[in-house]
Amino acid sequence: MSLLALLAALLAQHAWPVKGRQPLPAFYGRLCLSAAKRLNAGDRNSGILAWLALMGAVLVPVVLLTALAAAIHPVALWVIDVLMLYATLRFLQVTRQLSAIEKSLREGDAPGAAIVLAQWQGEPVEGEDAGAIARLAAEHALREAHHGTFALLFWFLVLPGPIGLVLHPLARRAARTWEQPVDPAERDFGWFAARAFHVIDWLPQRASASVFALVGNFEDALLCWRTQAARWIQPEEGIVLASGAGALGVRLGDPIPGPAAPVDRPALGSGDAAREDALASLEGLLWRALIVWSIVYLLAAALQLA
Repeated sequence: MSLLALLAALLAQHAWPVKGRQPLPAFYGRLCLSAAKRLNAGDRNSGILAWLALMGAVLVPVVLLTALAAAIHPVALWVIDVLMLYATLRFLQVTRQLSAIEKSLREGDAPGAAIVLAQWQGEPVEGEDAGAIARLAAEHALREAHHGTFALLFWFLVLPGPIGLVLHPLARRAARTWEQPVDPAERDFGWFAARAFHVIDWLPQRASASVFALVGNFEDALLCWRTQAARWIQPEEGIVLASGAGALGVRLGDPIPGPAAPVDRPALGSGDAAREDALASLEGLLWRALIVWSIVYLLAAALQLA
């Protein structure tokens, strides 16, 4: 049933793509801001209380809804799963954005590619260097594919119903929203949220990196994962990016243009620096990774029936 729900959600997204920003992440963001406004006392204890209150306020109704739907009929639970997958997954969005950026770069329209990338990642892109744009696009695609698809598929497989589809993105939003408050005296508030998400994302990160290695250059992916991930700006994120870059056989990271001076970043991957052709290869890598996850879902269904 989970595999059928996944396929149905992807078909629905293809037929009726979500326009603009997905509503659920925006809703999670408002909840995180509201919880911080009411419970932020600037210390770790208030951060723990706020995180538990946030998770309880969202997950308890989801658990009750899941139990009620399962008690009514399995089809009712399946419909809820499809709706949540449709509202949560960002796989097709990633592949569409990659295609748009690659098309602009192939046509020599680096400024247009920079605009698409800036809108996608929500941050301005400095300069109009085609190589830097291609590297940033590949990095953001790997990041989004993990957080917006493969980590969700991991928890959707592990937890019943849509619980996992809510747990991971909500915990990630809390960690990001509370990580860097305006007042330095309140930075301890986000301490627990950041560590909780580190635990929640620990296994999915390694699952995504392993699948990238499986569907790409296996040896290079594992080598880059082992030797480069810890040197990345965010080591946890580096696991996914290094494995993906190694699987593609291209180099990501490296310095990029900044507002005042180039931003120095460590290299990830192997081989030549990523160009526009690497984006097409990355799109194929992501589709192969999705096929592997579909096979995992099929095997899980077979084990349940056995």
